[in-house]
Amino acid sequence: MSESDLPLDLEFEGEFVLSTVLQRVLAPLIIEDIKSKLPLEGRAALMHDEMQITLGIRRGNIKPTKEVKRGDIAYMPLGDNLCIYVTDKTTFSPVTIIGRVESVGDELDRLQTKLAISDIEPNKFIETTNLARQLLMDHGRQ
Repeated sequence: MSESDLPLDLEFEGEFVLSTVLQRVLAPLIIEDIKSKLPLEGRAALMHDEMQITLGIRRGNIKPTKEVKRGDIAYMPLGDNLCIYVTDKTTFSPVTIIGRVESVGDELDRLQTKLAISDIEPNKFIETTNLARQLLMDHGRQ
């Protein structure tokens, strides 16, 4: 991990935590806007093999793509969302990939299990606590 990377823990309903890294080199302004909003708490929508978390930063795409891989984290300007992808897929609108899930194994599988449940109930939301908690140990804060 480089010094410009932003490590984040995403905690869902107190049940599990995804360790992630946002990479400033991919989209510096988007990452800085996200960092300025930390810590976030709110709701995350599970739909179509992705989790969407509304950010409220209103940015455009930097390096748009529609092809994402399992474990990618992207910013989707269309809904002003942070998206976590649990499968490889083609997105319906362009996104900017801004990071990766570090714990791609079991924890991402647990997220995918929740997605399967939400596909049955399309309007189901997962409450999130400490949605994005920056790891500030190196700065002496927690």
